[in-house]
Amino acid sequence: MLVTSKGILEIKGLPQLIGEPIQYFRSFNLSNKATHRTVAGWGRKNSFFCAQKYAQKHDLQLICLEDGFIRSIGLGKDNYPPLSIVYDKAGIYFDATQASDLEGLIEHSESEDDNQRAEALIETIISSEITKYNLNFQKINLEKFQGQTNILVIDQTFGDQSIACAGASQASFHKMLDVAISTHPDAKIWLKVHPDVIEGKAKGHFHLSDLKQYPQVELFADHVNPIALLKQMDEVYVVSSQMGFEALLCGKKVHCFGVPWYAGWGVTDDQYAPLSILAERRQMSRTITHLFSSAYLKYARYISPVTGKRCELEDLLELFKVNVTAQKELPNRLVAYGFSRWKKRFLPQYLHFPNLMLCFKALKKPNRDQQVIAWGKKARQLKDDGFQNVTTVEDGFIRSSGLGANLIRPYSLVFDDVGIYYDATQPSRLELILNQIHLNQHQVERSEKLIKQLIQLEISKYNIGERKKLIRPQYDRVILVTGQVEDDESIRLGSLDIKTNLDLLKHVRDTNPHAYIIYKPHPDVHAGLRLGKIQDQDLKQYADAVELDASIVECFDIIDELHTITSLSGFEALLRGKTVYCYGVPFYAGWGLTIDVEANTRRTKKLTLSELVYGVLVEYGTYNLPQTDSFKLARVNVEDVVGQLVYERSQNVSSPKLQSTFAKIRAKILYG
Repeated sequence: MLVTSKGILEIKGLPQLIGEPIQYFRSFNLSNKATHRTVAGWGRKNSFFCAQKYAQKHDLQLICLEDGFIRSIGLGKDNYPPLSIVYDKAGIYFDATQASDLEGLIEHSESEDDNQRAEALIETIISSEITKYNLNFQKINLEKFQGQTNILVIDQTFGDQSIACAGASQASFHKMLDVAISTHPDAKIWLKVHPDVIEGKAKGHFHLSDLKQYPQVELFADHVNPIALLKQMDEVYVVSSQMGFEALLCGKKVHCFGVPWYAGWGVTDDQYAPLSILAERRQMSRTITHLFSSAYLKYARYISPVTGKRCELEDLLELFKVNVTAQKELPNRLVAYGFSRWKKRFLPQYLHFPNLMLCFKALKKPNRDQQVIAWGKKARQLKDDGFQNVTTVEDGFIRSSGLGANLIRPYSLVFDDVGIYYDATQPSRLELILNQIHLNQHQVERSEKLIKQLIQLEISKYNIGERKKLIRPQYDRVILVTGQVEDDESIRLGSLDIKTNLDLLKHVRDTNPHAYIIYKPHPDVHAGLRLGKIQDQDLKQYADAVELDASIVECFDIIDELHTITSLSGFEALLRGKTVYCYGVPFYAGWGLTIDVEANTRRTKKLTLSELVYGVLVEYGTYNLPQTDSFKLARVNVEDVVGQLVYERSQNVSSPKLQSTFAKIRAKILYG
C-alpha cells in the first residue's frame, strides 16, 4: 500500500495492521504498479485528498485510514502510536455525507454469537472505564452530581473534521444547548468543554462569557475519564462526538444534533439531526450491541504491543486494564533514589505513563515530602531515617531467562508502598492483598489456568538449568532442600533460628534420617556470585545428592517434599502440589498451605492455592516486556511474560553471562 504522508509511513506496526508492506508514494516507481494497488491517506486531512487525486490519476484503490475507537494509553500529539486503526475503502465512519465500510457492516443482519461477544466486551469497557485515550485522568468528584438531574452537553474543539462531515456547524452547538436548557428547566446542565479551551490552547464553539446568562449551566472542564463522567448523567447531548456512543454503552439517552456514525439507526434521538445528508441511507433499526460489534470488532483493527501482530479487542483490553489500574495507583511525580546504572536502564519502562515524571537521584537524598521509590535495602534505610512516602522496588516472581547477578533484565518487578514481601517483621502490600482477597469466578478460572500454564510450560523465576528428565530415587520419601543467598534480606528478616544453608541441611537430615535428600544450591551461589556455598565434605555428610544442572521444575517431578527457609522455590512447589516445609516466614507461609515452623499472627486468612497465586502474580506483581516500549505501553500481564519466556526458549535465546572474575567484579562496582 502506498501512503501520502511520512507521518503515516512512520506509524509503528502499520504494515501488520494493514497486512501488507507500506511505501511512501513519492518513492514509488510507477512502472512497477503491480507492487501496490492501493493508496491511503488519513481521515479528511490533506494526506487523504492527496491520495484521492493520486488514486484517480493512476487508477489505484483509495483507502482512508483513521484512529480506532480504543486507541492508546496516551495522546497522539505526545507520540503515542495507535494500537487500533480503521481501514475504509468506501469512505470513513465520521463522514455521513457518503457511505462507509462501517455503514455496510452495520446494515448486515445481527448475529447472536457476535452480540454475545459484544455484550461481554461492553461490560469490560464500562466497568474498567476504557476509552479512546487511557491516560491518568483526574478523579471525578461524585458529590457534584448528587440529588439532581444531570444533563451533559458536549462541546468539541473548533475545526474538528467530524463536525462538518456530520452535517453540523457552530449553530448546531448553540441549538443543542438551547434545546437542552428548554427541555430540562429544572436540571443541572453540564457543558463539557475541552480542557485546552479553558487554558486558551484551543477554541470551542461557545464564548464562555456568554454562558453567564444561563444560571443552570455549569462549565465542566475537569480532565476526567469520559465514561466515569457519563455514568453520572441522565441524558447526553452531542453533535458528532464519540462520547455519544460511549453514553449509549452506559445506557444513557443520547440526543444528536449532527449525524455521527451511530445516529440514524434507531438508538438515538435524531429529531434535531440533519438526517437528510444521508440521502435515504440507514433505513433500518439496529441495536447498540450490533453497532458496537460492527464498529469495534469488524471495522477496527488492533495490534498487540507484545507480539507486534494483529490481535483481537479482547487482547488489547487486557493490556489496557492493567495500565489503567496502574495509573490510578501512581502519583504524577516519582523520585527514584539510589538506583544503579543498570537498573536505570529498565526501571523507566515500567513507569512510562503519560503525565508521570520520573527523576533519579543517585547520592543526594530526596526531600521528605516527595514520593520516593528505592530498591530493597536503600528503601529500608530511607524508612529508618524517617522517610514516610517510600515505595520499595524488588524483582518479581517470574523474572527472566537468566540470573539477576548476570545483569539479565527483569520482566517482573514489585512496587510495595507498605513494606516488602520478604520482610515478615512488618506488613506488606502483598500481605494486605492476601488478607482481603475474594475472587470472582472469572478470577478463579484465570488463576487456575495460570497455574496449569506454569506447570505445563515449566516456568520458574529464572528459567535456567537443563531440561532433563530426572529419575526418582527408590525411597519412600524424597526431599528437596533449596539453598539461598545467605546474606539475602529474606533470610535476615524472615527467619529467627535457621539462617544458613548448612544449618538448614543439617536440620532436615536430623529430622528425616531415613529420607533421600537432594540439595540444590541457589543459582547465584553456584555461579560464585553470592554468599552461601556449602563445602563438599558437608554436602556428602548431610545430602544424598546435589543437583547442579537440572532446572528446579525438573526436580519437582521426583520429590515429595520441599524444605526451605524462605526461598521462592517453596511457592513454585506449592503450585505443583508438593508438601512445603518453611523454617522462616516467606510470603506464601502462614496461609494454611504450608507446614510452618514459625508463626505470623498478622496472616489471618486461610487461602486456597488459586487465591494465593492470583494475589501474588496478578495483583501484586508488575510486568513489562522490552518490545512494548516502542508502543509506549508500560505494563503487560503475567501471561504475556509467560508467553515471552516460552518464545525465548523455543528460539534457544541464550542469556548473556559474565564469564570472567574481572567482569563479575566490574559489574558489582558499576551496577550494584
